[in-house]
Amino acid sequence: KKEWSEIEMKWSKWNSQEISIFIGHTLECKKSKINQVHEIIKKNKIDGMLLLKLSKADLMSIFDFEMLSQACIIYDSFNEICKRYPINVIDSAKQAVPKEYLCPLSNSIMNDPVIALNGITYDRSSIMNQYQSIPNHSSLLIYGKLSLFPDHGLRQNIQKFLKNSK
Repeated sequence: KKEWSEIEMKWSKWNSQEISIFIGHTLECKKSKINQVHEIIKKNKIDGMLLLKLSKADLMSIFDFEMLSQACIIYDSFNEICKRYPINVIDSAKQAVPKEYLCPLSNSIMNDPVIALNGITYDRSSIMNQYQSIPNHSSLLIYGKLSLFPDHGLRQNIQKFLKNSK
């Protein structure tokens, strides 16, 4: 457990082997599946920072998961690690993170920025998990469903910022 915590702390620098161990451990895969995942990671040149940018749909298609729940477990588990051990972007980039790149709910850099009906941009996973905590949250719903719109421009700006911060 201690060794795993040390590996988690360095998630932004994970190599293909560490990512395949993470996926295998999280999904409780057999060694043959872990080896298969490792080959996919190497072929697609996935590192910790790229893993951070992948959506659940990306994970589904890249790793050919049989069930969406597998992609959700990986996505959510990895995002929890990222929140527990945030990158000190200010130190590594020598620049402050623009406020508009941070989700008002998680206070983390947004992976998948979406605009809610209240006009505020949130990270998709944060708003989907926490919208009930927002005052007057019923105004975010249409026919009882949370209505969100992708903010493609902001997503591109955040990706450029993260790429330049390496």
